[in-house]
Amino acid sequence: MLAVVFLLTAAVLVLVQARMRRQVRADLASTLRTESRVYAELEKIRRDQAQQSAQLIANQPTLKALMSTNDRPTVEDGSKSMLAMSRADFLILENPHNEMLALHSKSTGVNAAQVEPLLRATEGSEDWWFVEGRLYDVNFVPIVAGFGREERVLGRLALGHEMRADSILSSGSFGKSAFAFERQGKLLLSSLPTDVWGDLESSLPHDNSSTSERDFEVRGERFLASSVELPGSHPVRLYSLQSYDQATSFLHALNRMLIVLGAVAVLAGALIAFFISRQITRPLEQLVAGAKQLQQGDFNFKIPARGNDEVADLSRAFEEMRESLKKSREGMLRSARLEAVGRLAGGVAHDFNNLVMIIKGYSDMLLDSATPEAKPHIEEIKRAGDRASALTRQLLAFSRKQILEPQVLDPNQTVRNMVKMLHVLIGADIELVTSLSDEIGRVQADPGQLEQVVMNLAVNARDAMSSGGKLIIETRAAHLDADYAAVNPEARAGDYVLLAVTDNGCGMSKETQAHIFEPFFTTKEQGKGTGLGLATVYGIVKQSKGHIAVYSELNVGTTFKIYLPAVSTSAQAQAPQKTASAAKGTGTVLLVEDEPALRLLAAASLKRLGYSVIEAENGVEALTLADTAAKIDVVVADIVMPQMGGPEMVEKLRARRGNFAVIFMTGYTEAAALENARIGSETVLLHKPFSSETLAAKIQELQKAAWPAAKAASSST
Repeated sequence: MLAVVFLLTAAVLVLVQARMRRQVRADLASTLRTESRVYAELEKIRRDQAQQSAQLIANQPTLKALMSTNDRPTVEDGSKSMLAMSRADFLILENPHNEMLALHSKSTGVNAAQVEPLLRATEGSEDWWFVEGRLYDVNFVPIVAGFGREERVLGRLALGHEMRADSILSSGSFGKSAFAFERQGKLLLSSLPTDVWGDLESSLPHDNSSTSERDFEVRGERFLASSVELPGSHPVRLYSLQSYDQATSFLHALNRMLIVLGAVAVLAGALIAFFISRQITRPLEQLVAGAKQLQQGDFNFKIPARGNDEVADLSRAFEEMRESLKKSREGMLRSARLEAVGRLAGGVAHDFNNLVMIIKGYSDMLLDSATPEAKPHIEEIKRAGDRASALTRQLLAFSRKQILEPQVLDPNQTVRNMVKMLHVLIGADIELVTSLSDEIGRVQADPGQLEQVVMNLAVNARDAMSSGGKLIIETRAAHLDADYAAVNPEARAGDYVLLAVTDNGCGMSKETQAHIFEPFFTTKEQGKGTGLGLATVYGIVKQSKGHIAVYSELNVGTTFKIYLPAVSTSAQAQAPQKTASAAKGTGTVLLVEDEPALRLLAAASLKRLGYSVIEAENGVEALTLADTAAKIDVVVADIVMPQMGGPEMVEKLRARRGNFAVIFMTGYTEAAALENARIGSETVLLHKPFSSETLAAKIQELQKAAWPAAKAASSST
């Protein structure tokens, strides 16, 4: 009986030991995979930050001026201070001919003889260099001067950051594991003692095509490792490794304890063994389950950490990693939502523009033949269309895709023109004070959009002063230096005109200030605010190439500062616009518009004024119809259409026939489409929505301008 008991005890011990070894190996492998992948992600984020830092240095006018000299002593002396500013371990400047102009290093081991071969062998934007026993992560950015066709490459900037074992371990990415950087069988850096590097090099697997776990021995000790490749022109492989023997060493003591307890009381020993095994393996199982949840995108899976042992430390490290990944994911999702909302608003505004133009166009046509009783109703429809146009402009301003009509203007005059309206807007219990400096310059902005900015900020201030207060609007000249631009990446150094709006209302907390420019964010009661006011202000300022800053304290007040680039040109005097009915005209108009209702409206309006109209749905159809037309005087086309856009269609039509004027129509479109559209200086751009009178007037202007040229051409023949 005693032998049976011992045999059963031994069998239980063997089974428990085998199961625990498998479980420990699986948990250890999962931990190593997680650590290597997490460090790879952190390294990618650090590289992106280093790339941005290098780009900021490369964009400095001082550096561009130095590189344009292409003189090595000049560049070497002028760029000494940039190494400290970059916080890198070495800085290299190279001209377009792959000649090194400057080398600054914190280490004397990095010299030109060692760096130049590596510099020539690196073609991408990042690489790993091994110099004098030290591993460096190197980032490259081009140094470019000029814009557009005048753009030219002055050279290349390289920033190197030394990879140090102590700093990598202090980041907490590897927990209790060791790490090693290897390339082509050579160990470059490791947290293991240097006396085992040679044995580790010979033991590491040379097949780097897989990132699965590997078992190998170093001086008789078994290790388990997981690897991942870190990209670059000369990539390196990162190993996260841990001793498998050390991880399972506790099993031997456990076996001895269970044997003694089994000899005394098998039942008690079995219960104790089961309890201990569950206490040890459950946290590891939870870590494995947490890793699987992270792989599936669940960042809310929490693991309780109890005690101060290695497993508890690993659990706490896992929790910190989970929280960090969760915050990063939420930030990316928030940015994606804002971008999606902006695109949606711009797209809705574009389609809404076409509908508003149809409503206003047919209202104008109905007014010409309406009875006196019907005219007030039709005029009310037209006014509703005008209000819809204003709403469209606000949506486009919010999405920063508004087609602005900038002109040089005096901000002081804009504020003076709005004083009477602002008094009505803010109410009698709020005092309005203006402090307008006569020493400011002029700005180039859309007058209507600048008024919208002032009005939205005034409304925001009014709502913050429910019991009355003081609203101050002031202007003054301002200069933003490079230090300010470095702290505020959205701003550029230069001369500005400052427009400040200050109230002594309830103020805002830091948490609220972090979200005030987000669309649909509001602190007002439900139904009393859309959350688009400050988002619209932000969009207008950014589209006008300006900068906005806010300063606020609870129960003290808020100041919004709008910085608009100052220009030296005198303000333009706005001529009063005269509205008149469209005059009759003659000639053939090729009308190309993909919106059927809008095309029918424009065609009917032009035919009513005496024009012969050829209608086409897109550029391809327009070219086909143009081949059969005897004469085309004016082409009226939308910029963006399916199959073929307006600019491409006009270019191909000019190759077949000439002597016609061009009018392009556009509402909302992507900025890249407007920039890439080859629109000649002889064409006219009409922004939707526009009236039929405006279209007819533009056609007649083009015909009058073209008539003297046509007469001169006929007389010369």
